[in-house]
Amino acid sequence: MIRVIKRLFVYIGNCCPPPFNFFFYKIAGIKLGPGKIWIGNRCNFDTQFPENITILGNVCISFGVTFVTHFDPSEGINNHKINKYKKDITIKSGSFIGPNSIILPGVVIEENCLIKAGSVVEKTIPKNSIIEGNPCKIIGQINEKNINLINNANKNFRF
Repeated sequence: MIRVIKRLFVYIGNCCPPPFNFFFYKIAGIKLGPGKIWIGNRCNFDTQFPENITILGNVCISFGVTFVTHFDPSEGINNHKINKYKKDITIKSGSFIGPNSIILPGVVIEENCLIKAGSVVEKTIPKNSIIEGNPCKIIGQINEKNINLINNANKNFRF
């Protein structure tokens, strides 16, 4: 029964505009914070296992980002031996995820990463990386000077 209620809160959060969605995601079991977090409109968090998603502080998630923490083909494919699994997703501080990106199971997005719009992230992303594409590729690195500039500017920004 509690699992159904948590699932309902994720659905409500997926439909609510910010900052109201944050409240419903927190109740559903998604680990958020500490620090500023912005979650945009129409994001889709996994309703089956929301507790497998961790988002640390100072993160900005743009609209339409999808988080998938599990794979269960057992109902759709008969007579095929495919393993089902669930894995955690972790987004560390200082990261930005662009619109309509997809984060797949088992991904860790390290500190200060920039994920461009429409990227499909299927592997762990190292610190200070800029990535894009399907599947995602590292196209650059952010240097320490720029990271400090961005983080200092974000201290005054109200999420």
